[in-house]
Formats: sequence, structure tokens, C-alpha cells
Amino acid sequence: MRPKQLVEIIKKASKKTKNRVSTIVLIVASLMMVLAIWCLIPDTKVEKPKTSHSQVAIDRQLLSEYSKEANDSKEQTIPMQESMLDFDESLDFIGQVIIDKVGLDLPIVKGRGKEDGTGFDKAIYACTNKTTQKLGVNNYVLSAHSTYLSATDYFSPLLVNEDGSFDMKQPIVLEKLKLKIGDEIKVNQASEQTQYRFKITKLFIDDGQGNFNATYQAMADKVGQAQLTLYTCTDIDGENRLVIQADFLDKGSLSS
Repeated sequence: MRPKQLVEIIKKASKKTKNRVSTIVLIVASLMMVLAIWCLIPDTKVEKPKTSHSQVAIDRQLLSEYSKEANDSKEQTIPMQESMLDFDESLDFIGQVIIDKVGLDLPIVKGRGKEDGTGFDKAIYACTNKTTQKLGVNNYVLSAHSTYLSATDYFSPLLVNEDGSFDMKQPIVLEKLKLKIGDEIKVNQASEQTQYRFKITKLFIDDGQGNFNATYQAMADKVGQAQLTLYTCTDIDGENRLVIQADFLDKGSLSS
């Protein structure tokens, strides 16, 4: 092959190589441009929100607290206040409280009357205590005197012991009382000619050290619960009180 022909072949090959390189460079540049544009496009994929373990714990705690508040509301109480006390002086008989087990049968009058010693002493009967109380609806509170002279007058039968003894000069021992948890108390309501039955759930002695705060607390209403509360002095000086609480069972007509 002549040198001149060799030079021509080399020139042609070089030209083809340059063309190929240009083509490759163009392709690579195009790919890089497409990749750059792709990276600029926002990712529109919707991801499911992730909840951390700490957030789950907080939600469970809030739900637990909410449930507790809802449950607590079932036992919500309306505390006794001085403004609720009923000082009605009338002597209209509105019913009867009866405890067959101890032979108690005492008329009920509305209100406690005057407590300054100037009016009639209504506590020889069972006196309602609150202007807001309603039999079979909320806490129906009754109080009456007891007397060391008789085990059958006023609320004295509440203090009779299981062995039949009665002595207000001696401290009361709850375990020795004839009345027990589970015993029945009946309350007749004259206006409706209806008898309400209650079952004793609690007995306690208020020693008066806190100005009978325990007695007043027992007079509170439990929302949505019908109760009966009785209380009377247990000693001659009136320094201690027996408080009896009972839950509503049922009611029926007195005419049946």
C-alpha cells in the first residue's frame, strides 16, 4: 500500500472516530439532562403517617384518664351544705319509718324546726333534714332523739343490743347492736300511699370530734342513687351519733 493511500485511510478512520465520539458525548449529555430533570420532579407518593410509640402511649393514657373520669362521674356526690338544711316548723305528718327487727315505728315530719330552743322540739319524731331530699330519688335523711329513759321511744330502738340490753350511759359497740348490715328499713310515704324498702349497707359512730362532719358527709347525695340515712345521739350528753345508711330496694302500694 502506498503512503498516500495509507494517509487517506487514516484520515477517514479519524473522521469516523470523531463522529462516534461526538455521538457518544451527545447521548451522555442527554442522559445527564434527563436525570437532572427527573431529580427536580417532586415525589408525589403519599406515605402513611407514622405514629411513634410515645404518641401511642400518650393516646392510651388520655383514653384511660377519660374512662376513669367517666366511671368516677357515676359515683359523683353532691356534698351537704348548710343552705340545704330544712328548718320547717310545721307538724304535718308526711309518713312513717319502720324497722320491724327492733320494733321502731315513728311518724315522719317535714323539717327540723327551730333549733334555738324557742320552738317545739320536733325531734321526738323522725325529722327530714334537707329541703332537697326526695324519697326514692336521692339521699333521704331522717333524725330523731333517743332517750336513756326508754328503749322504745323516738330512735332509741336503734341503740338496742343483740342481747336485748339498752344503756346510753355506756359507749355503743357496733358489733353488739341488734341492727346489722343487710337488715331492712321501710318508709311509708303518706301522699303517695307508697312504701319504700331499703337495705342497711353501713353503720358507724360519729364521735363529734370534727363537729359531726362525718354525719354531714353521710347526708350528701350520690348522683343517681336513692338512699336512706338515719342518725341519732348515742349518749346522754349528745357527744356521739349513730349513723345508719341504707340503699333503696323497691317500692309498692300501701293499699295492696
